[in-house]
Amino acid sequence: MRRAFLWIVDHSALAATLVALLTLALAAQLPKLEIDASAEGLMVANDPAREYYEDAKRKFGSDTVTIVLVKAEDVFTPAVLGAVRRLSDAFERIEGVRRVDSLTTVRNLSGRGDFLDTDLLVAPEIPTAPADLGRIRDDALRHRVIAGNLVAATGRATAIYVFTDLGLLDREFNKRLTDRVEALIRQEAAPGLTIHQIGGPITKVTFGEFMQRDLVGLIPIALAVVAVLLLLLSRSVQGVVVPIVTSLVSVVWALGLMALVGLPVNVATAMIPALLITIGFPEDIHLIAEYQLLLREGHDRRSALRTAVSHLAQPITITTTTTVVGFGSLITTDITMLIQFGYAAAMALTANFVVTMGLAPALLAVWPVPGRSGVVTPQDERSVGGLPEFMARLGESLIRHRGAIVLIFLAISLASLVGWANLRVNTDFLSYFPEDAFIRKRVADFQQSLGGGDSFYVVVDTGRAGGAKEPAVLRTVAQLQDFLTATAKIDKTVSLADFLKTMHREMNGGDPGFEVIPPTRDLVAQYLLILEGNDLSRYLDFDAAAANIVVNHHIRSSWEFATLLAQLDAYRATLDPALAIRVTGESVLIHNAADVMAINEVTSFIFTFIVIGLIHAWLFRSVIAAVLTLIPNLIPILVGFGLMGALGVPLNTGTAMVATIAIGIAVDDTVHFVDAFRRHFAQGGDARTAVLLTLRSQGRPIIYVSLTLAAGFLVMTASNFLPVRSFGIFSALVMLVAMVAELALTPILLYSIPRARSRASV
Repeated sequence: MRRAFLWIVDHSALAATLVALLTLALAAQLPKLEIDASAEGLMVANDPAREYYEDAKRKFGSDTVTIVLVKAEDVFTPAVLGAVRRLSDAFERIEGVRRVDSLTTVRNLSGRGDFLDTDLLVAPEIPTAPADLGRIRDDALRHRVIAGNLVAATGRATAIYVFTDLGLLDREFNKRLTDRVEALIRQEAAPGLTIHQIGGPITKVTFGEFMQRDLVGLIPIALAVVAVLLLLLSRSVQGVVVPIVTSLVSVVWALGLMALVGLPVNVATAMIPALLITIGFPEDIHLIAEYQLLLREGHDRRSALRTAVSHLAQPITITTTTTVVGFGSLITTDITMLIQFGYAAAMALTANFVVTMGLAPALLAVWPVPGRSGVVTPQDERSVGGLPEFMARLGESLIRHRGAIVLIFLAISLASLVGWANLRVNTDFLSYFPEDAFIRKRVADFQQSLGGGDSFYVVVDTGRAGGAKEPAVLRTVAQLQDFLTATAKIDKTVSLADFLKTMHREMNGGDPGFEVIPPTRDLVAQYLLILEGNDLSRYLDFDAAAANIVVNHHIRSSWEFATLLAQLDAYRATLDPALAIRVTGESVLIHNAADVMAINEVTSFIFTFIVIGLIHAWLFRSVIAAVLTLIPNLIPILVGFGLMGALGVPLNTGTAMVATIAIGIAVDDTVHFVDAFRRHFAQGGDARTAVLLTLRSQGRPIIYVSLTLAAGFLVMTASNFLPVRSFGIFSALVMLVAMVAELALTPILLYSIPRARSRASV
């Protein structure tokens, strides 16, 4: 590797030209970059349950629909019903819409003497007489399917459900649909009337818009923060321009490579450009610092560049490898979004390494030799507060009180484990948005007004045609509904049983005692003949082998959702074993990923820990040295996740990445520290002197890099997504704790272990 780097230095113009050509080629790929705002990224990759979910959608339609909430003092008025009718009719004419359910499209089920009224609940000509409107209200609120589903018991809110044909969907369909729905809603604006849409399509469209804002908006913020900090800390224009240039070129490479291999921009990969700018500069800084130091020692430009590259070839290669391993370990997880991020980040960081080593030497080769650099010599120490001298004094104190300091770190680590016990996983799609986001406010309004807002299916499959029409099976369906309602976690359940109960009651004079499943199969068949197939398509499959329960809920916590499913599993075990009862739905698959994510966090971290340890053992030719480079970086992870649990911050696709990514980055400083200690120890053979000299030379870079990394990660708090904000906050925290551990614990470990004092290889 050293020879390759020296070749680049000797042919810097050619290397820079190659980098430029590749940059142009990859920039040409950018228009192909795709935005993925689907919920599939939050699910388990290759989950067998997804195949069942797709089959359920083919049978019963999608559980992700557009819902339009209409609120008024009384929705059973000609004005409001007229608005609902116009909207329903207009929605049905939108390309790709399969059906619309509302007060004006649903059929009535009301007894009228000796016959059952199954006409539309609201006649084509909306009545104006109070008595007729009162009848509509009574019929709606008495209908088990309509009440609490299409209209609130208070009569102040009603919902319009817009179902789409899955076979017609394309990437732009959700955008076209939500835009058209919004346009139609604006046409119905009137005093005293509140109308807005929620549901899967607008949530995903908003998700995509927020991702694009992150992709574009975080880059200038990251550039500004990193540039200012580099200028303040390095006091060198060269120390700002070179890292910024290589970072921007790396961003083009990263996005171009993503487009080339078909990796989409999602909520995780949208962070990559800002992350590259945030974490891609340290190698430039180390190279510039070494180069400027050699210039001060009297080397000419070419000699300084060659020597600097020769010194840093191995450490930079190793630190890049460990960082790539840290990010790339996410590939071993089972969550689609994290896998995509792992691939994209590994490519991006590798690209940054190539760009830095191919472009930075060329920039330094043409840059005028500075009269003053950001590397502080002993003569400069007074003007900057004597930080190297302070670090040496710190080293003396650390060695003197090493026992107490080790105990302090041990106590902090043990205390952090308490917080780990309180960690909870939450993969809810809506919880990615901030509390003040309009989409969350609308959903909260819907929940307060009507209940629900999200849904899943409970499918009862008999395995034989017509089996779902059996009264015994239908009673099981009703029992499942009663159980779910009794949990107090469900807003509404709807099934074929509700239609049949309502019809049986109405055919028996409205007597509540007959609001039960009809006793015979023949009677069930007679009732079903009255209903149109479209009314039952969500609740009964084509050959009547399976019945579906649509469960409306507002559960946002994966922990609560898992508890509900566990209760349902236990209850299913008490029912007829001949029936195949399965729970499915987009929200189910997303929440099911919670347990997998928790396990993946542990396994990916262990994988990263082992791989980095092996790399360091090979680098330093010592297992002890490998352990030394990992222990100080394990403590920040314990502290970060312990604090996360103590504060109630959930583990999600953002925070789940903190451990593996942080150790991959934080260990870089340890590599440089141990590498410098080896050189000093080899020269003098005294561990104490080697520690003090290492602190003098490495203390400043560690502080500068750690502070800049922490500030860079804090840029993520400007994201539109809560998990990304949490990722930024806790990654910054880990960087700062890692800096303290690096400066306080690593010197003690290097000094204290006898083998470290006796072997120059350590």
